Formats: sequence, structure tokens, C-alpha cells
Amino acid sequence: MSLLSLLKIGGTTGKENTGRPPEGSREEKERSQRTVEIVVLLILATGTVASAWCVYQAAAWGNVQMENIGALSLMQAQSIRLTDNDNTLRSIDISTFLQWADAAGENQTKRMMFLENRFRDEFRPAFQEWLKSGRPGELPPGTPLTLPSYSLATTRHLEDLRVNMTNKLDAARQANQNGDAYVLTTVFSALILFFAGIAGKWKWPMATFIFIAIALVFLAIVLQRVFTLPVL
Repeated sequence: MSLLSLLKIGGTTGKENTGRPPEGSREEKERSQRTVEIVVLLILATGTVASAWCVYQAAAWGNVQMENIGALSLMQAQSIRLTDNDNTLRSIDISTFLQWADAAGENQTKRMMFLENRFRDEFRPAFQEWLKSGRPGELPPGTPLTLPSYSLATTRHLEDLRVNMTNKLDAARQANQNGDAYVLTTVFSALILFFAGIAGKWKWPMATFIFIAIALVFLAIVLQRVFTLPVL
């Protein structure tokens, strides 16, 4: 064996006996540690921003839900008043017509004219149409109250109000669903912060890799939901 070979062996043995890791191995370990720290920092930053955004959106959708519920309550109160008015007007028309029919059955012409002059404007077109549908000298079958021409403004307003109430109710339900979706996304964001936060606490590289991988999975879920959920 040559002298050069012996020197190399001796030098190698001397380095191994010092108990210190090679410089290249230590630099590689430090570089890996810095890479892990950067990845964890990016995950934590993204998860924090996503969590704050989801909290804001959940609160905003909660406000939308409360606004629609408030508007729905006002519409319900208005619907009750309109229903009472509608029933009152229909009762007036029914009572006046029944008195007219009773007078017509007894051929009380003056009483009939007296009552006709007091018909409400919304009832008069249906009454005229009903009279024309019968034979001369005979009362037509049925009543004017069943004709399509008998239409009250309160009834039409009630129908429009019911449509608006349905729309408000649907909007409140949708806002509630959107708010719940953002709350669930906030929970996923908290899991990101948890797994990314403990990823750098382990000396075992495989454990660090597993927790970073789990954090990345939840991060992908959160970003997918953030970019697809309705935004205010």
C-alpha cells in the first residue's frame, strides 16, 4: 500500500474519531431546515389570511340573513293588515249584493237603484258583466263575486307581497347556508394553523413531512372553498 493511501486512511480515521458531522452534511441539514421553515411560514400566512376572510364573510352573510328576516317580519305584519282589509271589502260587496238580490226578488226597483248606486267601484264592473250574461227579465245564475272581472286591489297587493315574502325567505335561507359554509371553512383554516404549527416541532423528519402534507391538504380544501363560495 502506498504512503498516500495510508495518509488518506489516517486522515479519515482522525475525522471520524472527532465525533463531528462533516461540514457538507451540516449545511445540507440547515438548508433543509430553512426550507421547512419557509414552507411552514407560507402555509401559516395563507391559512391566517383565509381564516380572517372566512370570518368576515360569515359575519357579512349573517347580516344579510338578519336584514332579510327583518324585512320578512315587516311584510308579514303588512300581509295581516291587507288580509283584514281584503276580507272587509269582500264582506261589504257580498252584503250589498245580497240585499240587491233580495230587492230584485221582490221587484223593489227603487231599493235596487239605491243599492246599485252604492256598489263599490271594484265591484261594479263584475256586476255589470254578470247582469249582461243573463236573459232579459231574469237574473243570471251565480254571482258577480265568482267572475274573473271581480278583482280587488288588496288581493293583487297581497299576491305581490306573498311573492316578495317568498323571495325574502329564500334569500335568508341562502344567506344562512353561505354563512354556515364560511364557518366550516374557518374550521378547516384552524386545522391548517394547527398542523402547520406543530410541523416544525418534531426532530423526526417523517413526522414533519406528514404534518406539512396534512396542512397542505386542508389548505387546498380551504382555497377551493374560498374561490367558489358566494362573496359579498
